[in-house]
Amino acid sequence: MTRRLFTNGTIRTVVDDGDPDWVLVDEDRIVGVGAFSDSPDADEIVDLDGGTLVPSFCDAHVHLPATGLQAAGLDLRSERSVDAIVAAFRERASTGSILYGGNFEDPLDRPLTRHDLDDAVGPRPALMSRADLHSCIVSTALLDALDIADLPGVDRDADGAPTGYLREQAAGAAWRWFDANLSLDQQSAAVNAAAGRCYSKGVTSVHEMYVVEWRGWNSLDVFLSVASGLALEVVVYVGTLDVEAVAARRLPRIGGDLFLDGSFGSHTAWLSEPYEGAAPSGSSPTGISYRSDDKLFDMFVSAQEVGLQVGVHAIGDAAIEQAITTWERVADKVGPDAVRAGAHRIEHFECATDDHIARAARLGLTGSVQPAFDRLWGGSDGLYARRIGAGRAAGMNRFRSMLDAGMVLGAGSDSTVTPLDPFLQMASLRDHHMPDQSVGGRVALMLHTYGSRLLAGAEPDAGYLAPGARADLAWLDTDPVTAEPGALLDTEVLGTWIGGQRIWP
Repeated sequence: MTRRLFTNGTIRTVVDDGDPDWVLVDEDRIVGVGAFSDSPDADEIVDLDGGTLVPSFCDAHVHLPATGLQAAGLDLRSERSVDAIVAAFRERASTGSILYGGNFEDPLDRPLTRHDLDDAVGPRPALMSRADLHSCIVSTALLDALDIADLPGVDRDADGAPTGYLREQAAGAAWRWFDANLSLDQQSAAVNAAAGRCYSKGVTSVHEMYVVEWRGWNSLDVFLSVASGLALEVVVYVGTLDVEAVAARRLPRIGGDLFLDGSFGSHTAWLSEPYEGAAPSGSSPTGISYRSDDKLFDMFVSAQEVGLQVGVHAIGDAAIEQAITTWERVADKVGPDAVRAGAHRIEHFECATDDHIARAARLGLTGSVQPAFDRLWGGSDGLYARRIGAGRAAGMNRFRSMLDAGMVLGAGSDSTVTPLDPFLQMASLRDHHMPDQSVGGRVALMLHTYGSRLLAGAEPDAGYLAPGARADLAWLDTDPVTAEPGALLDTEVLGTWIGGQRIWP
């Protein structure tokens, strides 16, 4: 057995405001923390060299396959030039690589259609996903492969022909075709590339939001096989109403990104009051609802009866109201204590009112939040304000209010929607557009370590530094508790351990 002593740096335990001088690891467990005066013997000394040791991070909302595909494809975040995007696809097509680009945001400098992609890639299928993943633009070859004539979300030109811009269900059909036509090697490479990104950022646990309604069951089975071989802890949520199919795979969780609505970027978050300005052609002025109340109730009850934890995607206030009201109906049927014991979760929870927060807390519903959403799209001139006005947007993503009401919160990136980067998320938590919704350094660290793991529905054995905890650790060159929020963005991860074994670098 190897006893490894971590010392000579700042140590943040997360569970204790006191900061010890050393941490002792024996095999895969932490067996002691303490002061210099009682420093124990060890087989190996890890000199932190003035750096900071923290529990490794857990990203509570990711899409690993898309994250890996982006790593092998084109990251179009912040690119507004259609000519530059077309040139990038043309260069990619010349190499024979996968024709995938991610993270574009509109408006671009001019509308981009399938014909632009065709000019770049010719007769090959190509897909370019919007930053929120709820919309995409596809080439004609991919469009012709889809059966979407009766699906909503197909943008059309003045002559009624599809432009190649697809939203929600139509975009889901494109994703499903794209995934089904990736080879097993390509799918495996994408997941492994995403895992490498995690390790480099000190992330050793993720909650995978697998939208099986968009990606298909066969693709899920491939993903589960690949994920089982990773050192990375992958907690899987399957976005489906099919409780039996999830239970048959012996997965303890269902939903996650089970859509009750869409996203603000695609004008599809479900709102009680209309968006400002005209909605896109064919889109509702209040966004979309994915589920009927009764179907959602039946799924919640079925999952509750077989002991599955449930997560749902709810961004707009109407979607959040549907989620909470449905859980209240379930509580009337099975009892509020049973619902609270399920530790069910709401992903995003962006437009929650005070009433929503209080009712969610009473039911023990937990919040899976994405802090960088506020950093990238909040504020008086951000995307949210353009969609619904600055006044309504100011009430979004109220992390401090949720915590003050007693809700359990954890943080994630929704990668690729925002980068898989806990330092960006912690900086965003500490520097909210509404200052009274910011949190301090210790709370921000807790939400991305212990808090995120707690969202999985059971008391975690990692995410904190104390005897008995699993030795999942990250060694940083910056103290995330005391550093200024902006300085966190330049943090370097000097080492990552899972179960006492160093996996990065």
